Amino acid sequence: TVFSNFSQIIKTSETFWKELCRQRWKTKWGFHRRWENAIEHFNLFNQYEENRNSSGITSFWRERYFEEEQDATRRSIGLRELNSLVFDFRFWIGQPTVIGERIVVRSGLLQSASREVRFQSDENDNNWERNEDFLYRGTLSGHPCQEPGIEWFMNDSYIIQWGFSPNLWPRGEIRRTPTWGWEIRNPNVIMRSIDPLPSTDVDKGKEESDQDYADNSLWGDLIDSLENVPMRNAPEVNGYPVTAELPRSFLDHPFVD
Repeated sequence: TVFSNFSQIIKTSETFWKELCRQRWKTKWGFHRRWENAIEHFNLFNQYEENRNSSGITSFWRERYFEEEQDATRRSIGLRELNSLVFDFRFWIGQPTVIGERIVVRSGLLQSASREVRFQSDENDNNWERNEDFLYRGTLSGHPCQEPGIEWFMNDSYIIQWGFSPNLWPRGEIRRTPTWGWEIRNPNVIMRSIDPLPSTDVDKGKEESDQDYADNSLWGDLIDSLENVPMRNAPEVNGYPVTAELPRSFLDHPFVD
C-alpha cells in the first residue's frame, strides 16, 4: 500500500533523516560542532561500507538522530567536556530600583557579570585527598570578583562547588538547558555554557544585534518567565513593598524553601 511504502521510505531514507537531523539540531546548542562531527562520521561510515562491499540498507542518520536525542537527556558531565566550556555568569539578584510606589530588585539575569568563566584542571593533579563528596578539582578563571585562587570541586555526577578553600560558596548543580547546553546554578548565581559557533541558520530579525540574539537564545527561557516575588527577608523598606524579579524555575528549585 501507499502508506506502507511511505513508512518504509521514512525508516530507511538517509536523505530524510539527514534533513530531520539538521532541522532538529539547528536551534540547539552546539549545532555546528554536532553537524560537522556527524558529517565526518557519516563519510567514515560510507567508506567502511564501501570497503566491505556492503549492499545492505544503511541507517546512519536515523541512528544518529536518536543518539543525539538520548545524549540530550544526560545530566552528568565529563571532566574534559567541562574543561572545554566557557560560561556566561549571571547573578539571580540584581540592583534595586523604584517603580511606582514599590521597590523592585531587578533580575541579575538581565546583565552578564562575566562571559569568560572557565573550569580548568590538571588531570595529573594528585596532590589532594579525594573523598566521597568530590572526585575532581581545579581552578576557576573569569569570575566577576577578579581575584586569583578560586578553586572548584566536582563529584562524579552533577554536584559542583567553588570558592576560596576552605570557605566555599553554596553547592551548585549541573543541569542541561532546554537547548541542550549546560548550566550550573546555586542559590546565588547561574552560569550557562556559551556556544562557540551559534547557528546562523535561524532568522534573527534585521533589528536584532548578534549579541542580543546570543543573549536571547541563551537566557530567553528564564528572562521570559520572570515574576515579581515579595522579598522574604525585607518585605518593606520605609513603608515601600519590596519585590524581586525571579524566574519560575528558580522558585521551583529545591534550594528555595
